[in-house]
Amino acid sequence: MIKRVNKEFDETYYEDTLDNGLKVVIFHKPLFKTSSCVFATRYGSLDLDQIDENGNIIHTQSGAAHFLEHKLFEDEDSDVMSKFCAMGCNVNAFTSYQETCYYFETSNENIDEPLNLLLDFVQKLNISDKSVEKEKPIIEQELKMYLAMCDQRIILETFKSLFKKHPIRNDIGGTSESVYATTVDDLNKAYTLNYHPSNMMLVIVSPIDPMHLIDVVKENQSHKVFAKVNKIRRYIEDEDEKVNEKYKELEMDVEISRVSVGVKLKIEEDNIYDIVKKDWIIRFIFESYFSSINANYQKWIDEHSISPLFYCDNDYTSDYGAIVFVDETNEHQRFFDFINSHLDDIKNIKIDKKAIEQMKNRNFGILMKSFNKPDSVAITHFRCFENDMNAFDLLKIIQSISVEDCQRVLNELDLNNRCYVVIHGKNS
Repeated sequence: MIKRVNKEFDETYYEDTLDNGLKVVIFHKPLFKTSSCVFATRYGSLDLDQIDENGNIIHTQSGAAHFLEHKLFEDEDSDVMSKFCAMGCNVNAFTSYQETCYYFETSNENIDEPLNLLLDFVQKLNISDKSVEKEKPIIEQELKMYLAMCDQRIILETFKSLFKKHPIRNDIGGTSESVYATTVDDLNKAYTLNYHPSNMMLVIVSPIDPMHLIDVVKENQSHKVFAKVNKIRRYIEDEDEKVNEKYKELEMDVEISRVSVGVKLKIEEDNIYDIVKKDWIIRFIFESYFSSINANYQKWIDEHSISPLFYCDNDYTSDYGAIVFVDETNEHQRFFDFINSHLDDIKNIKIDKKAIEQMKNRNFGILMKSFNKPDSVAITHFRCFENDMNAFDLLKIIQSISVEDCQRVLNELDLNNRCYVVIHGKNS
């Protein structure tokens, strides 16, 4: 293993890449009482279409990544959850846009057994037509439950309105139609392509000796054989700058309407470092303006232009970009007018250096604090790995942002491609 010592942030971790391509990262935390292990693949809901090194496009059903997460836990030969519980471990998993993560946390002084179980159950897909069919109504009920949550629904409908083709417009779990169209062959194909060790990372945060842990991992992997697969990457169809649907209304059983304004952004950089930095710059600009850092924020609430539940968020990645403003109000036109007026005027403002420094310090502190939580360290490091960097690179990016960077990005942003979504409540 290679020992990495980051003197600036007083952190030590170890790296190794096994013969099968699996990247292993171990954060040695001798003062911790708990260990956290995350085994993750760079395969999420956005990987609907993928292209191999020969130019072949492979299509899977929407929600296939989430379906696989369900099936790996539903091993036909054993109850994985019960096994972890018997070992004194909390175990869980999640599928996001970008990845699928399986993880456990325990205060046991010896984690050899649960670590082996984590590697074994994720690296074995045991499914049949019967088990896949049995899972479909369970996933459908989960989808219906999330669709009934207006706070999640408003985001989904905003992305559907913003994007015409990009898979970000789909629910992570897919749709009832895509779930019922999923076959055993679909899942086996997606698993073979995306759960190869070379597409995965194991991150361990533990007080246990790293040399012992890497030996456990190497011994586990030495008994397994993986079919060689072509390298793949996400395939996204080109999308124009215009929004898919400018205005959308729907009804749900809520007392107060949910409203959103979405802004579709054009991706203009090729370098992943520049993309990640711009994502943080956009966050700093809009959070500092549309939050309590702005002296006018309380006035906006007092005037009922926004409610205390208002928030804005953004995503700027290698293949899509968006800013979303969300609130609860039955006066949706007033909210739209408020956001529009500020988006039209925001380029006329001079970026406040003090506000940007405050945003830098706040987010730097949040990330540094995450190094004291085993699961946060592991997941943050893996997400940085997806962008071919590490958590310390991210800290340096935040440190490097200047008020001049923010002013330049703000001046260059095209904020004119907007959509408007209203989820009406009972009395609105």
